[in-house]
Amino acid sequence: MSSLSTIWLIASREVKTRMMTKANIISLAVMLAVIIVAAFVGNYFLNRDQGLSALQVGVSESTVVLTDALEAGAAQQDSDVDVLPMTRHDAEAALTGDSDTELDAFLDGDPAAPTMVVADGADPELLALVTTATQSFAFADQISELGGNPDTFNQTMASATPTVESLEGEDGGGGADEFDGATYGVAMAMISVLLFALIGSGSLIAMGVVEEKTSRVVEILLATIRPTQLLAGKILGIGIYGLFQVVVLGGALAIAASAIGLMDGLEINLGASLGLMVLWFLLGYALFALLFGGFAALVSRQEDIGTVTTPLMFLLFIPYYMTMFMVPNNPDGTAVKVLSQVPFFAPFMMPVREAFGGLAGWEMPLSIVIALVAIPLLVWVAARVYQRGVLHTGGRMKLSEALKG
Repeated sequence: MSSLSTIWLIASREVKTRMMTKANIISLAVMLAVIIVAAFVGNYFLNRDQGLSALQVGVSESTVVLTDALEAGAAQQDSDVDVLPMTRHDAEAALTGDSDTELDAFLDGDPAAPTMVVADGADPELLALVTTATQSFAFADQISELGGNPDTFNQTMASATPTVESLEGEDGGGGADEFDGATYGVAMAMISVLLFALIGSGSLIAMGVVEEKTSRVVEILLATIRPTQLLAGKILGIGIYGLFQVVVLGGALAIAASAIGLMDGLEINLGASLGLMVLWFLLGYALFALLFGGFAALVSRQEDIGTVTTPLMFLLFIPYYMTMFMVPNNPDGTAVKVLSQVPFFAPFMMPVREAFGGLAGWEMPLSIVIALVAIPLLVWVAARVYQRGVLHTGGRMKLSEALKG
């Protein structure tokens, strides 16, 4: 049997072992259910105000002149108001529930200083609306008394805005002028999914390696195959499983976001975003999985896994949190540019930097090439550590000892 056939056979075994277990099926179903429930909850909070009726405001003969100001103020507050001319007697009946008419407030008296009659306490939103309308009326009235035209005054005030002239020109603003908040949100969600996918996959690899050492199964397997084939098959199989999770959960998130209208009006290509997430998962997985698989062979008990996986977890968390804090503050800074080319930082920094529009055309391809060049080096390191550590029993094997010739 060829080496590729052997590696694929081991990979298939890992996929079946990890993907078809009852625990995995249940956990994946739970995560999908959480996404669906979150979609419904999000849809509720996004649309809970849509079913509310308009504010009902009654006006007397003297305050009917506030109608236009009330409607304009409601439009500015993204709310609706129905202005109903009526007598005070009818308004009091409506406010006390003695008529079929529903009313939130009644305005009477001087339109420049009206009396707002309510059944109980005044609604803050309604009070602000009436206050704005009253001040607008009083302001226009004063302009008229001074001999001016309120409409002309409002037009003049609306056009009295400064014109911004940038000395740096169209190309001098860098990525900050092109920042897209929606794209940034998608990028942060993407690297968060990437982080947890890499943590889960790396932990599975480490536990699988130590489990085989503990049960002595690895000794039987190595009687017929080489250690590098076993490690490669394990990484490939768990990688397929991890990629399956990323696509399923990432796709479910995208569908849920579209279904509840989060993406309405946003110029985001979800297909391209998901494709970019898959690309960086593959590169990030290749980089980190090799280390998890190779270094896990240094220990022989499940209780000791933490001694080798904890430093690797920090190697995941440090780029993630540095991306969260450094990139938004200075996406085009020298430190960010340099770190985003480092293979362990690129899967996290590149998608977020792209959201700021500050990536030069060569930066993304260069980071991908550097990551691809680093992978063979990590293959050599991981294979060397794994070959010398996988058959080692007893206490933890030192890394320096595993790397010796």
